[in-house]
Amino acid sequence: MMRNRERVMLGGVGVLVAALVAVLLLWPAREEHSPSAAPAAREAGPVTAAQVAPKRAVPVRTPEPAPRPATVVPPAPGDVPPEPEVANAPPQANDPIVEEQPQTARWKLEKTEHIATLLGRDVSRLEGERQEAKARGDQVRVGQVDALLQRHRVRLGELREEARTLAEAARNEPPEP
Repeated sequence: MMRNRERVMLGGVGVLVAALVAVLLLWPAREEHSPSAAPAAREAGPVTAAQVAPKRAVPVRTPEPAPRPATVVPPAPGDVPPEPEVANAPPQANDPIVEEQPQTARWKLEKTEHIATLLGRDVSRLEGERQEAKARGDQVRVGQVDALLQRHRVRLGELREEARTLAEAARNEPPEP
């Protein structure tokens, strides 16, 4: 009974022999039908090593990129250049972090109205784009724009409803200090 290792070795030898036989059988056929082989070269006789050796490739040197000058931006009024760091000096103090403003109903209402305004502009632009596509007869683009318009209108309705509830909540909020 053969062990697994012997089976694998025997299989590997079989694959190697099959590949070698295939190469030997196909080699003359490739040489005869090769368009690059000139008829005179086949009839010339023995081939020398110089004829068979590949030509050496000459390395192509690419020019190194020239160093580009740094972009210099003139300082604006009020700009303060950073102080140079000094060895063994204590680190510079960072600016204090501004505390986050409370997200009140007024703040949310303002942001929601702004988003609704931008989305309304987008709906107007898409309606014009739909008319242009319809005039060109581009039904694929008309379908795409219709889908976008439908989504935008649904979202715009949601934003307007949210703005109404936020406006009511903003009226009931105490005034900001």
